[in-house]
Amino acid sequence: MKILSLDTSTEYMSLGLKIDEDFYSINIKAGQTHSEIVLPEIKKLLSEHQLTITDLDAVAFGRGPGSFTGIRIACGIAYGLGYGASIPVIGVNNLLALAEASGKDKVVSGIDARMGEIYLSAYIKEGKTFSEPILEGVYKPHELPQLKGLGWTLVGNSIETYEKQMKDHFGQQIEEVIFGPYEVVESISKLAMPLIKNKLFKLIHAEPLYLRNKVAFTTEERKSLNAV
Repeated sequence: MKILSLDTSTEYMSLGLKIDEDFYSINIKAGQTHSEIVLPEIKKLLSEHQLTITDLDAVAFGRGPGSFTGIRIACGIAYGLGYGASIPVIGVNNLLALAEASGKDKVVSGIDARMGEIYLSAYIKEGKTFSEPILEGVYKPHELPQLKGLGWTLVGNSIETYEKQMKDHFGQQIEEVIFGPYEVVESISKLAMPLIKNKLFKLIHAEPLYLRNKVAFTTEERKSLNAV
């Protein structure tokens, strides 16, 4: 099976190419240049392995949560490539992909949502199945939900901004913290495979996942924050 996976939900642009049991990836700190470099880098990655889009079995992408612009780019590119080649397009939750990439069984995944908030979820892996004791949501760092039990691993770029608040909140429940950069394209590919094999993909899997509609503060809100 050959799967192209991509993620542009953070400042990094990550691409992955699964060819049977082998996996190849690139991870570039793209900043605001995702839309400029993603297609040339996809073409380069495929050509290095003598492939074209029509040789692929599917395209998988990180559908969010994350940067609004970034996940729209990933969704648009993946859908365009998949539609043009008549192959499945699978969107994978980025919080779940972080949990899978950690290699741990009890994971708190957090992505910096900006505006003083965190996209967060918790997962417990049993075999190949994940349960979600904390449902994905948008949380203030001082209003995080409660965990049950010990032995949790904390992962995701929210740590870079809110490490102290998150450690203070969860305390001794956190056994390990995994710092970035966080490359999740292999996990995206892995999580997409059962859907592809069982033909469980549908339109919603090719749509971005937004956990909130607001992307920035208004001018008045920024003034109010600066005055505090």
